[in-house]
Amino acid sequence: MHLTSTTPGDETTPECRPALRRVTDRAALPGIIAFVAALAAIEGRLILLAHRNLTELLRIGTVYGHRRHVPHGVYVFHDSAGYDGQFYYRMALDPANLHTTVFGIRMDAPYRFMRIGYPVLAWLVSAGQHAAVPYALVGINIAALAALAYLGGLLAQEAGRPALWGLLLAGYFGLMDSLSRDLTEPLGALCLVAGILAYRKRHPLLAAAAFGYGALTRETVLLVPAALGITRIVQLARRRDRFGPNDVAWIVPAVVFAAWEGVVKAATGVFPLHSDSGKNAGLPFTAAFTWIARNFGHPGTPVPRAPGAVIIWDVEFVVLALFALAALAALRVTTIPVYERVAFVLYVVVIFCLAPTNWDGYADLRAFVEVYLLAVLVLLATPRLRRRTVLLAALSVCSAALVITVALYRTQVW
Repeated sequence: MHLTSTTPGDETTPECRPALRRVTDRAALPGIIAFVAALAAIEGRLILLAHRNLTELLRIGTVYGHRRHVPHGVYVFHDSAGYDGQFYYRMALDPANLHTTVFGIRMDAPYRFMRIGYPVLAWLVSAGQHAAVPYALVGINIAALAALAYLGGLLAQEAGRPALWGLLLAGYFGLMDSLSRDLTEPLGALCLVAGILAYRKRHPLLAAAAFGYGALTRETVLLVPAALGITRIVQLARRRDRFGPNDVAWIVPAVVFAAWEGVVKAATGVFPLHSDSGKNAGLPFTAAFTWIARNFGHPGTPVPRAPGAVIIWDVEFVVLALFALAALAALRVTTIPVYERVAFVLYVVVIFCLAPTNWDGYADLRAFVEVYLLAVLVLLATPRLRRRTVLLAALSVCSAALVITVALYRTQVW
């Protein structure tokens, strides 16, 4: 008979450890933690910066918004261009209306209509009630971060790690910026990860739905099914496999995206993807190297209404670079599918082709969220050697510290 002795003050006995491990290894735990954290971040911003007016998170400015014509009770910032959330709010009021100016808000460019997924969901959640739309936009992003962490827990378990590691997927600092200003990245990230998990579990229809909706939420999600399509075409060309039901996972998203491009073209006269080229895309490496040199060379550069933003950007870039470099070094040993590795490399290449607006010192590198997500998936699925676990733990600490910093920062700056 085996007896286990305990010392005074030692409450974690061997008998308790399995029970504790069962509790901490549930995928719901990271989801709950992410939900509470996101809710706290929103509450802090409302109390400290937005004067408890949820419509201030929309960041509607007088450049694109007319005070007298926006829905009643919606705050409009004077002498301000506002921010991207104002356009998603405008579409959420009536997603079927693709006119340039509706409800007192003028769209700045047709490419905004590409990201119709987030506004449509807000319209559905709010049941078409205009007063409820600002709450729906915030609620969707809070729920998306919680769901992202939950799926992260499932993926961590699949990789042989405790579910709590799933918090890493929701632990990207750029998502705090998106959360605080009603942007599309949380929902887009959820669709991307949901599609990956569904395809791993051999549910191609669910993967197609997630990737397709994700492509209408944030067009960069389309790179994952594109990478899947590339690998499938190579397999078919080498006759290592046959065309089958699994291929809907990459064909359907492309068809959905192309169809919506056609709808917007018919309504506006312009393909939104084409109108987007000058705003978010540029010459390879030009903007990236320019802004990296500028932000590291002049960390004290003032940013209007955001003191210290460049210093935070420098730290964010270093942390993201560490994740990306560690993932690139682990590509040969990771167990994730080949198409996910291809997608990761494509995302790394794409960020160096983005325009200056994505590289400036204020947006918390939120445009690079997919690089982070795929890097985390690569690292979670590496063999559990001690040095790799230590590296992942160190990166996790850096990420967590930065998320907290950015979340607190966003409660105090525009």
